[in-house]
Amino acid sequence: MLRKVLTLAAVLALGGVARAADWPQWHGPNRDAKSAETGLLKSWPAEGPALLWKAGGCGEGFGSLAIAGGMVYVLGDADGKTNLVVFDANGKPKGKVPFAPAVKDQYSGTRSTPTVDKGLVYVSAPAGVLACLDAKTLQGKWSKEYQKDFRGAVPGWKFADSPLVDGDNVIIKPGGPDATIVAYSKANGNDAWQSKGLSDGAEYSSCIKVTVGDVPMIATLTNKGMVGVSAKTGQFLWRYDRPANGTANCPTPVAEGSRVFCASGYGQGGGAVDLKVAGAAVQSQQAWETKDMVCHHGGYVLVDGFLYGNNGGGWACIDWQSGQTKHKKAGVGKGSLIYADGMLYCFSEGGGKVGLVKADPADHKIVSQFAIPKGGQGATWAHPAISDGRLYIRHGDFLYCYDIKDKSAAPAPAAGEAKGGAERVAEAAK
Repeated sequence: MLRKVLTLAAVLALGGVARAADWPQWHGPNRDAKSAETGLLKSWPAEGPALLWKAGGCGEGFGSLAIAGGMVYVLGDADGKTNLVVFDANGKPKGKVPFAPAVKDQYSGTRSTPTVDKGLVYVSAPAGVLACLDAKTLQGKWSKEYQKDFRGAVPGWKFADSPLVDGDNVIIKPGGPDATIVAYSKANGNDAWQSKGLSDGAEYSSCIKVTVGDVPMIATLTNKGMVGVSAKTGQFLWRYDRPANGTANCPTPVAEGSRVFCASGYGQGGGAVDLKVAGAAVQSQQAWETKDMVCHHGGYVLVDGFLYGNNGGGWACIDWQSGQTKHKKAGVGKGSLIYADGMLYCFSEGGGKVGLVKADPADHKIVSQFAIPKGGQGATWAHPAISDGRLYIRHGDFLYCYDIKDKSAAPAPAAGEAKGGAERVAEAAK
């Protein structure tokens, strides 16, 4: 099923090189929707931050993007295929390779985000295909089919989760019998484990890793609830059904210490559980629940003891320890968000507005906002990404890259100082 890409510029050889500014997977370096970058603008001009480039050719899709080694990786459907598409740091197309058949439905297009790890890129298609490709050449290494391998049940809006790399394994959700969650060997795609004792439907949330005591676990939201399995064996460990609704369960859980939170939309809300290891078992106990984080698929982020996220048509902040709601505001409207350098980047799903909001439990105040250019088709469901002082927005076939560095606060480079990612890529392309 995998094909070799025919031509690639020499600059693509930088793919897979890890840098501190990379955003190499769904929700960033630590899969928590947070960037560690500093020196970013705390307000924008009325027209928004400078648009460095706009690029078409992503294909049909709602998935976010991964940035690693000066390359931008995104998935999109075109010509009846699901493709991995690659751009360089200047928005120039550098490769496109099909790895699965496209699926047409009510919301056609890709849903997931590539994961780049140690020179390899892992991609998941709505049709239920997981593939591994070389991040430099885009040549296929191996490919797996959920229905064939694990009798995976196709969700109503197809498969949407983004691959999670954990040690030697890559983890995904086929939603099959005794195989809601499975792990494949990163190197060759061989089966590593499957979630014995757990047969929930996959639905649309991605997995995260949670470690309590000396027990590493994989947590996710299924069609029935938030669940946890052993990261070593896949053995089912615990569940918490409060966050699940009966229509579509999309958001990825968030965790800190031994506490894990998840919520969903359609009026459901969610709650937090505390996990306690008791011998070979893991006990989960509800810490609190809330109706003030009704999150369809825009997500939430935990910052300094407060949970910020999409709540119905707007936004809310909840105290992580007590579950007390601190505020509820409309903001730019229902959408997704990420965090960097003290600020929330809120992206509305309808009008394509981007709002810059200080992460403050006292209030949700928009400091600056702008709207992305018209041109992309469908809802703006792709979550933003930040890498190397740049804000990336995807809307359908198009990518937009904005300069959000605070130049006034940045010291001049010392003589002989290493160049940034963009400069290295530009020089490599010469």
